[in-house]
Formats: sequence, structure tokens, C-alpha cells
Amino acid sequence: MSIIFGIRKPMGCPIHSRELEARATATARYALDGTFVRTDGPIGMGFQPFHTHVRSKLEAQPLKDCSGNLLVLDGRLDNWQHLRNILRIEDRDVSDSALILAAFRRWGEDCFSRLIGDWAIALWSHQLCTLYLARDHAGTRTLYFCSTREAVGFATYLETLLAGGEQYGLDKKYAARFLTHQPIGELTPYDGIRAVPPAHYLIISNDCLRARSHWNSISSVQTRYRQSSEYQDHFMELLSTSLSRRTSEGAPIIAHLSGGMDSTSLVCLSDHIRTTQSHDAELLDTLSYYDDTEPGWNEKPYFSLVEARRKKTGIHIATSAGERAFQVLDPAEGTYCFPGDDNGSLVQERIFEESTNGKGYRAVISGIGGDELLGGVPTPYPELADYMVTGHIARLLRQAMKWALASRRPAVELLVDTAKFAFGLYSGRRLDDYMEPPWITASLRRQRTGRDTQLQSDPRRFGRRPSAVSSGLAWWLVMETLPHRQPRVLSRLEYRYPYLDRDLVNYLFSLPREELLRPGERRSLMRAALADIVPQEILNRRRKAYLIRGPIASLQAAKAAILELFTDPLTAQWDLIDPAVFKRQVDCTTRRADPQWWASITNTISMELWLRASPSYTSSAVRIPATQDLLHTHWSKRDPCKSGCSLT
Repeated sequence: MSIIFGIRKPMGCPIHSRELEARATATARYALDGTFVRTDGPIGMGFQPFHTHVRSKLEAQPLKDCSGNLLVLDGRLDNWQHLRNILRIEDRDVSDSALILAAFRRWGEDCFSRLIGDWAIALWSHQLCTLYLARDHAGTRTLYFCSTREAVGFATYLETLLAGGEQYGLDKKYAARFLTHQPIGELTPYDGIRAVPPAHYLIISNDCLRARSHWNSISSVQTRYRQSSEYQDHFMELLSTSLSRRTSEGAPIIAHLSGGMDSTSLVCLSDHIRTTQSHDAELLDTLSYYDDTEPGWNEKPYFSLVEARRKKTGIHIATSAGERAFQVLDPAEGTYCFPGDDNGSLVQERIFEESTNGKGYRAVISGIGGDELLGGVPTPYPELADYMVTGHIARLLRQAMKWALASRRPAVELLVDTAKFAFGLYSGRRLDDYMEPPWITASLRRQRTGRDTQLQSDPRRFGRRPSAVSSGLAWWLVMETLPHRQPRVLSRLEYRYPYLDRDLVNYLFSLPREELLRPGERRSLMRAALADIVPQEILNRRRKAYLIRGPIASLQAAKAAILELFTDPLTAQWDLIDPAVFKRQVDCTTRRADPQWWASITNTISMELWLRASPSYTSSAVRIPATQDLLHTHWSKRDPCKSGCSLT
């Protein structure tokens, strides 16, 4: 992904190029194709291109148009031809950034909802003296911002903002959610730096900041066909288009191949598309991780089966959660901007770099999202809740009996749980409903109140099908798992997520729930559509087991080092945990091999290691005032797309 960044100052305070160039040094190691900056009065923008597809070579950013508007773009427009036709632009080599500026001149801020693809945008309106920061519907590109009385800074990488000279205190809300294993949302570890939410754009003018959504994850559309084959054909058309968009000509691409249904389907479908076009077509390279020590997660037999069928062996990297040593990363080796990584993470990065040496990969295809969006979790509640809410009692009872037989549960119990499920969807789950580890301090508990996503405080869920609301909730949970949110140190590939394509997602969210999965048969649509493309051993594979043996074993092996680490922990100095209670829980968990708190224990250790590896947190940091919460407040029922808060 390319790097975009910039500074916006109050009117009358010009930006100098050297201010931008100073910040650009923080990401110079990832800027393989140069650094370009441009200033215009109170606004300055920088662009460090990372060319991954053919059309990216058309870019000359930061780009200024005839109206004085200035733009930087990280990403790719998939509907560029459609936009070019609507905007009546004859130049076939028009860049994506030029198309966006033309769209803005035509539709104003409504243009963001018309952009299909993977993108993050910063756009300065010369006429309105307003800065817009926007991310695509899935947040496939990161975009952070910080605001003080002196300036607003933005960047796709946190390093750029941290290079500004300010020191940021630890955001206690982030720490509370991270340590209790809850959705992070737009928060970062740095008090005063937030992420632009996916599917939103920020409007920054004078001393006012407003957030608006340009895409809604709760579908109001329903797709109905006469036959199941029609759903399958439409699905295959959209998935093929999505995959082609993300594997078109450009820099070398590597695809994850885990042996599960999601990644295997993408690799096999890509092979099918390419060999249909040409028998001599070059197939995607693949990357597979495996763990021979984990009984429920030995993927090697499955991805080896796929490799044998496609007659191409990929890169194999052994990894084991049971070998994690929980060692602090030496700051001289690099610094991870988020907790969750340590010295072992850097070792894995080096193994990857050695394994791919000389291949020049710049993009990776990921299968994330397929499980959540295509019925991988065999729950009957969304389907039954639809019948219950709409009053289709006969259908409700008939399907409840089928699900009861498949799950071996009483039908009455299913109906009661369905009613509870529907009520919970519309009432919304609060962060303080989650179980909290006993070692969290009382002051930190007070930081984790409120709704866990903007969706759950959004009135647009009322009047929508329960299955639509449920899918919308699942969408925001998927956003929490995207790997590009946890950037690497040595190199940074561009992640692409075919299952998160906007056209495909809109279609899947509009389908009747029973087309995605049926009683006793998960992923009905996907299995039927890909039956002739994906090996049956993969399609019929049982749901992959959850890893637990390895993490518990790693805690047991490193128990002495962990207890020593928490003799005088920084997490206690920051009033995050009670170390005595934490050490007692570590002892209990490792002796009994009790999995209840292992994830929260691991996160607590990760936070301690990260604080120790981050120079700014080894001493008291100057606190920068935090930007107010944009997602959990100010959602108007009359106009739910609008919200607002002050910059300061």
C-alpha cells in the first residue's frame, strides 16, 4: 500500500515542505518508489507510492486540480471505467486520483459512496477550506489522524504521526479493550490518535470535525430468485469479478493457502479463471503456515493436497504457538506500533523474508471474511428470527424442527433462544457486558463502557430484518481481524480481501439466510457453487479446530519468565493491572491447563512487552488531548449519517 500523509493548519498559517519531508523519513524504508510533497497555504500533503498494479503507475500525487482542490490517494478504484463514462472523461489513461477529484467537483462529498475498490483518501477542498479524510467500506487501507489546536495531522502509518515530535500518552480506553479482549474500533494505543472508521469520512473545517458514513452494513435490500442455481451463478460471477480485480496485472502477488475452505477456494478459483483464459497461464504463488504440534491445526495435508492438484508447490513456513518465548523486542531492531508482537514476531518476519527472497512480492491475497459472510458459523438464530419478527409462524415452526433435529436440541429451547437473540440484536451489546479478567484495576474498568461498535448505537437497525442486523454486526467483527491493522516492521505488503469486495458483500447481505446455510449443512451456497472447482476433501472438511494446546503450552514453558516480567511491571505503573492477582491467575492457569483466561493473559503479557519496547512509555509522556469519540455518540435519529464533535 502507498503511504499518504499531511498537515492542515488554521487559515493564515502556511505549511512548509520541510515539515512534510521531516515526517516522511519515518516511513522511508517502506517508500520504495520515492517521496513527493506539495503545499498550498494551510494544507500540505505527502505521497510515497508503492506500485502494486498497472494503473498505479499513472499516478502523480499529490494531485491538484483546476479548482485548487488537492488530493492524495492510497488504493485502487475498481469501477474506474464506469466513473469515467459517467463523468464523460475521454482520456483512457486518466488516473484514479484524477477521477476522484472530478467526482468531487461533480457530486461533492457524496462522491465517496460512489467509489468501489480498496482506498483511503485525503482531499482538500479549496473553495470550502475543508479537509476530507475517507476510507472504503471495509477499511482495507489504514488512515489515522490527530488533532490539536495547532494542526491536524493524518497518515496511513502511525510512524508518520509519531515522527511529529509530540509524545502521546497511553490511551486507557484502548488498553481497557485490548486487555479485556474486546473490539478496538477506531482507537489506537496513543491518546490523541484515532483511526478514520471504515465506511466513513471525516469533515474537518475550522475548529469543527464531523463524521459521516457513506456505506451501511445493514442491508435494506433483499434478493429473491426462483431457483438456488440462480443464487449460485450470481455468487460465482461476483466472486470471480472480485478476485480478478485483486489479481490483475502488476507487481508479484502471493496468496495465503491455509488448507481451509476460504483460502483454498480463492486459489482454486484463480487457477480456474486463468487456465480458462490460457492453458499456459501462470498460477498464483502461495504461502502456507503449518503447525505439526497442534492436533487440531495441522494444515499441511490439506494445502499439500491442493498443491498436488494444481502442480505447483508453494512456500511453507512452520510456526507454533507453543514456542512463543514472550521476549521483549530490542528497540534497536525496530518498534511495533501496536501491542501483540514481540521478539518472536520479528523472527517470523525474517523467516518470511528469507523464504521469499528475490521474489519481489508486493501484495498478498487473504481469505479473511469468507467464514463470517458465507455461513461458516452454523447458527439457526438469524433465519428463525426473520420468520419470528415477520410473523411467518408456519415457516418458523417448520424450520425450527429441522434445526432442532440437526442440532439435537429441543425445538422449544431453540425458539426461546431465538427470541432472546432477536431482542439482543436491537438492544445492542455493551462493552461492560463482557467478562473482565480479575486482575484489571477498578480505574481501567471504568474506561470500557458504552457500545462495542457504532452499529449498535445506530438507529438504522430498527425495522430491518434480524438476519440483516446480525450480518451487520458480523461485518464489524471481521474488521477487527484484518491483518493490515497490525503492520510489520521489516516490510509491508498490500493485503487484498476478495471476500470483502463491496459488490459481493452487498449481494451476500441481501440473500435469504437459508441460501447461505441450512440445517446440518453449513456454507450451502459456497459448497454448491464451487463443487466443480474446489477439491471435495476441502469442501467437506469439518470446521477447523480452535487452537488451544499451543498457547497453553507456551504459557507453561515460559511461566518463570512471565512471573519475573511482572515483578515490577509497567502495566501496574500505568494503573492497568494488579500484578499480584495477575501472577496468581498465571499460576492457576498453567497448573490446571485451564483455558478460560489464556487469551486475556496473553494480551496482558503482550501489553507489558510492548510498553517495555516502546521508548515513549518507559517514562511519563506528555499527554496530547484526545479527539472525542466519533463513533459512539452524536448519531442523529433524524439523519443517522451525520454526527459531529469539536476538534478540541
